[in-house]
Amino acid sequence: MKKKNIAIMTWYTYNNYGSVLQAYSLQKVIKNLGYNADTINFSPKVQNLNLKEKVKFENIKKRLLQEKKNIKNSINEKYIKFQNFRTKEMSFTPKCNNVTDLFLLNDVYDKFICGSDQIWAPTVFDENYFLSFVTDKSKKISYAPSIGLPTIENLSIKENVKKLINEFSSLSIREEQGKKILQELTTKEINVVLDPTLLLTKEEWNEQFSLKEYNNDDYIVFYCLKNNKKQYSTAKKIAKKLNKQLKIIPGNIEDYQKKETINASPEEFLKLIYNAYMVITDSFHGTIFAINFNVPFLTFKRFKDDRLSQNSRIYNILRKTNLEGRLYNDNLDYFINNVKLNFNEANKILDIERKKSMNFLKYSIQLPNIRENQKKITNLCTGCGMCSVVCPTKAISLKLNENGFYHYDIDNSKCINCNQCIMVCGQLRKNMDSIKNMKLYSAYSLDENVLQKSSSGGVAYELSKYAIEHNLQVVGCTYDLKNNKAKHIIVDNINELDKLSGSKYLQSDTAEAFKKIEKMKSGLVIGTPCQINSIDRYLRNANKRSEFILVDLICHGVPTYFLWNKYISQFPEIDSVIFRNKKYGWEKKYISINKKYNKPDNKDLFYSFFENSIAYNDACYNCKYRTETNADLRIGDYWGKQHKKNNNGISMIICNTNRGQQIINQLSCKRIKLEKENIDDYFNFQQINNIPIPINNEQIINELKSNENNLKKISNKYCKKITKNKKAEKIIIHIYNRIKGKKNG
Repeated sequence: MKKKNIAIMTWYTYNNYGSVLQAYSLQKVIKNLGYNADTINFSPKVQNLNLKEKVKFENIKKRLLQEKKNIKNSINEKYIKFQNFRTKEMSFTPKCNNVTDLFLLNDVYDKFICGSDQIWAPTVFDENYFLSFVTDKSKKISYAPSIGLPTIENLSIKENVKKLINEFSSLSIREEQGKKILQELTTKEINVVLDPTLLLTKEEWNEQFSLKEYNNDDYIVFYCLKNNKKQYSTAKKIAKKLNKQLKIIPGNIEDYQKKETINASPEEFLKLIYNAYMVITDSFHGTIFAINFNVPFLTFKRFKDDRLSQNSRIYNILRKTNLEGRLYNDNLDYFINNVKLNFNEANKILDIERKKSMNFLKYSIQLPNIRENQKKITNLCTGCGMCSVVCPTKAISLKLNENGFYHYDIDNSKCINCNQCIMVCGQLRKNMDSIKNMKLYSAYSLDENVLQKSSSGGVAYELSKYAIEHNLQVVGCTYDLKNNKAKHIIVDNINELDKLSGSKYLQSDTAEAFKKIEKMKSGLVIGTPCQINSIDRYLRNANKRSEFILVDLICHGVPTYFLWNKYISQFPEIDSVIFRNKKYGWEKKYISINKKYNKPDNKDLFYSFFENSIAYNDACYNCKYRTETNADLRIGDYWGKQHKKNNNGISMIICNTNRGQQIINQLSCKRIKLEKENIDDYFNFQQINNIPIPINNEQIINELKSNENNLKKISNKYCKKITKNKKAEKIIIHIYNRIKGKKNG
């Protein structure tokens, strides 16, 4: 009988002993049960600290401390040790760079488990750690995730958590407090189970890593995640009184400055605790390893008992094992006089809880999968529409979905599972060309009229004109005044090229135009990277790629049509739309409606959402094309100090193919001013990283969809705070850079 393949979604990339060892433990236990198990090779997005945390001097001080040469070297040494452990002791899926890569795992694994650690903490909410990318509900298992906090205060996060946890076939949590929080959000049974590190017994840990080889209890381990001078002083007093050496396992950046610090690998961490005379810690995993290894310990509270406290994890395990007396409460003499501990009762309790937890895990994995008939092409549809183009039974259409974005829609009664849609979906593509290896140019049209009509340097217009002169049809985007939407059309006449001029900061309706590409033998297609990547896949499958010139646009994202519809409702009738009116200068972004309404971006309601990346399509927050492309050329605005004085517009051109290079070389002779630039400018001046999806994005879209609130009220509610925070962050970065400059000086 074929072994089941299990994929584990958890934190493992942090060089934190608890995170890595809990990830190792869960994988090890599942393999011991007779299954194949891989940890999903996915790095969590870096969450932005709230503004109050950013302005703390300690955080600036910590960043400066990390740049000291000796500390930098120690951190690098620790990184290598952790990497070696992960490589040697764990197995992983292929690298998942984005949510689409996660989606592709559905075809490989029989069950998915979101593992332990604080992956469900509301302060770092990420729906991927709730297995949102898994299409079959019966495949979803949660094993011992932790919420960490006493409550979920943010209502948007609470609603998201409620929706997500009700998708699981088996649900468990690590702490009783977490169970109480979740029980208000679901009627499902919630099991409280042990942290994965406790599923392996003391003997099993020793067998795996030969922990007894130290065989020396002449030292005390100090492992604290918070830099607290009082705790360090307490540890030194205890070590001196007991005549023991103090060994520090680094838990924070300041520890690297202490002479007693040992820059331990995960294996060395285990050995140091296993053979210690005593463990002094404020860490949850430091505490439970001491309990599991029957080593006397003292645990400090790391947090104040307030609404942001994460102490419940430690309270829970101490209460469960009847070891609450080991929580330090300024009772130094007690711990000096009562080092030795009887772990018999704690061991019996752990044995019982271990069996319960293992039974939950076994039962959950053995539950049969129930496949749904609903076909899914991708979990992040960009609305390119190529799936509807190639569908032989017309089962797929392109429609505005409930969030106001063009999205595929499948009539399952017509679907014959030919998978033609999957073959052309750019979102499912793995291999693209890195922009790092390409040539970059600055360019602008030599025709003043072209420059004035274009958003930047007029290169798209000149490329289109070149195509038509060479008997190629042009597929590009226009603004459809009749239906008030962006729409792709086909142009084969130079006199109609003006229809394609200028930016359109909306998702384009491509269905009609892209359908005609099927019958085209050759042409020029201009679109967003996600649109062009799907067309590239289609053309390659149809053996027509060499006959087409593909140009993608530097794109930040597209907002919901609910925003645009609410925005234009203030105008009785629309007869002209210019998203970037250069009448007021190139870098000054003015939107013009009906030639009478002219507002700069910082005073316009549409721009207040667009510039702050609010109410975008989910795919835009998970874009895989920021630094990769399969187009012949990529074009967009060329920002940077060297072009500050230019008021007419400069285009950035990234050249990816010989065909693209030949075309711009020909244009440079007569049509455009072309200069070779450094490819680093793309990475310095363009958006190369995805912006985290706003927690309340769905809520904002629903308010834009509703007729109850006007746009100004919604903008005041959501946009003002983000704009204010952006300004404050610039000030904080400026302060940090000034302090850094003085230190280096």
